[in-house]
Amino acid sequence: MLSGFCWRRGLLNLWRVRLDLILRNGYLPGRRRPVDVGIRGGEIVEIAPRLNATAIREIDVRDGLIAPGLVDGHMHLDKALTADRVPGGARGLLGLEDLKRAISASREIKRAFTVDDVRDRAITVARMSACAGTVLLRTHVDVDPMVGLTGLKGVLEARKACAPWIEIQIVAFPQEGILRAPGTEDLLRQALELGADAIGGIPALDDDPKKHVDIVFALAKEFNRPIDMHVDESDRAEDFTLPYVLEKTELEGLGGQVTVAHISSLAVLPDEIALPTIARLASSGINVCVNPIIIKITRLRELLAAGVNVFFGSDNIRDPFYPLGNGNPLSNALLACQLTAMGSHEELARAFDAVSGNAAQALGKRVYGLAEGSPADLVLFRASTAAEAIIDQLPPVAIIRQGNLVQCHWH
Repeated sequence: MLSGFCWRRGLLNLWRVRLDLILRNGYLPGRRRPVDVGIRGGEIVEIAPRLNATAIREIDVRDGLIAPGLVDGHMHLDKALTADRVPGGARGLLGLEDLKRAISASREIKRAFTVDDVRDRAITVARMSACAGTVLLRTHVDVDPMVGLTGLKGVLEARKACAPWIEIQIVAFPQEGILRAPGTEDLLRQALELGADAIGGIPALDDDPKKHVDIVFALAKEFNRPIDMHVDESDRAEDFTLPYVLEKTELEGLGGQVTVAHISSLAVLPDEIALPTIARLASSGINVCVNPIIIKITRLRELLAAGVNVFFGSDNIRDPFYPLGNGNPLSNALLACQLTAMGSHEELARAFDAVSGNAAQALGKRVYGLAEGSPADLVLFRASTAAEAIIDQLPPVAIIRQGNLVQCHWH
């Protein structure tokens, strides 16, 4: 037994000597001393103050930040880069009327979508995101009688093309409602059968929001998929479907399988309604996606204080809903902090979590982060802390996906 043990240990030591990649002299988020990170076979195999090993390639991080790859939890790749197709130009969303105007403009534009058009635009934005340090993104894709499954098929093709350098999750999204757009429920089923990873919803688009929510939950149960809905994307207190979503989640026991995006109306509700709702969100395990570009930012500080799993998303990238956007999660983190006066080192660190670990958790990634055995999906910054990375807004020094350096100079 002893000789066998020594033999295995000898092989282990020999295996450690030759790694694929070593990152040297870098700070991990929250750590005060620099470390080396050893990578082999697409995984992190060792983290130590000084690795006594060699590698095919070494990178001296020079006291910069070694962070887990960024996660953008909410996009609309099928609509991205279509702002120039809006007559008179697109504008931002300052209120509910702007949202209605953007939905109307989007209807006309998507009627002309082709699979190739959607695929090419989605790949372009995925490249932008990857070069900002994103290794995983989730996109909502319109599924309705106007566009059919064209957007979905285009993004499915983009997902396959981009797989070596970014992972894309797809949410089948009924942008036009379900009840008011006959045939949508069947199209959602087809989308899930074709490979959509989650079922979306937007209860406000139907006259019976509760029935809309019921259908979404039924589809989630039928296909065993997570739920990711646009909820209460409004600056009016009367637009408040969140309690019913909470009720359904608690009844079905889905917890971390449900994500609600926006919940903007929570910001205009009085404390006696908003705070108990936030406490209920925390106890239910529902994830909350905060998209700081849209209408009104929700009660971010209160959600974080209550322990809700909060993450950020880019939402719209240069489309009828938002003519700006660059697919950079750190831009979203900075904007969210600016809008909510979150500026302490601790608050900025939590904002970084919202574009990394929190988002990965919401998107169902069980193995993620900076630990031995985790996938080597990493991003290197000149900053030495997560807070500095958000404030500086400098591009990554390097992006690593599955242990390989991502090439960001496409032609």
